[in-house]
Order: sequence, then structure tokens, then C-alpha cells
Amino acid sequence: MWAVYSIITKKAGTFGYSTILTTRRIFAYGILFMIPFYIAMGGRFDFNRFASAPNLLNILFLGICASALCFVKWNYAMKSLGAIRTSVYVYLVPVVTIIFSFIFLHEPLSLMVICGTALTLAGLILSQSIRRPEMKKKEIS
Repeated sequence: MWAVYSIITKKAGTFGYSTILTTRRIFAYGILFMIPFYIAMGGRFDFNRFASAPNLLNILFLGICASALCFVKWNYAMKSLGAIRTSVYVYLVPVVTIIFSFIFLHEPLSLMVICGTALTLAGLILSQSIRRPEMKKKEIS
């Protein structure tokens, strides 16, 4: 599904729309298409949950920072680097999660976690450092 999103976003970028407008439209259409499924699966809208400040602040943080800003940044990266190169960086998500959970949540770093992080970083470095023949042709011309 993420590949489909990346391809559609990359294609939308060729029509001259701004990154923020594209992201906003994707979010709006996503919400419109999810609402019927939410209702069909027995979901109900209870706005009393937002009456407490902590709940409201958590939702705002998740909606603005963790979702909207991250998707806008992702779409800017897609414009700059292309879909394939940008998609490689998805593999940094678990590494960043491990680092922040260690710092802020005081999660232990086991040998398995350290080895997995090292392998993930090594794979990322390796995938970005190999020069492919088609890339060399583009650099020459």
C-alpha cells in the first residue's frame, strides 16, 4: 500500500500542485473513504473524549506533528529524491524508534536490538552507496 501511495504522490507532483495541497487532499479523501468503513464496523462518534485537555492535546499532536507534518516532509523528499530513493529511508523508522524509546522511555537495548539496528543501517548505507550503471549515464550527460 505504501508503494501505491508513493507512486500516486509522485505522479500528483508532476501536475504542478504544491506538496501541501497534495497532502491535504490525500488526507481529506482518506478520511472520506474511511468513515463508511468505520460506521459499518460498529464505530461511533463520541466527541466527549476530547473534553479533557490531555486527550485533545494528544490528538492534536498526532494529527499535526506525527501525521500531517511527516507526510508533507515525505512528499517534499519524494519531489527532491524520487520515489525509489525516498522509499529506502522508510527503514530508518525502526532505528529512530529504538533510539527515542531508549532515551525517553528508558527501554533496554538488548544484543538483538543492537544487531538489528546495525544490520538496518548497514543495509541502508550499502543500498545508497552502490553506483548503478543507469545512474552513471545520467551523471555523464
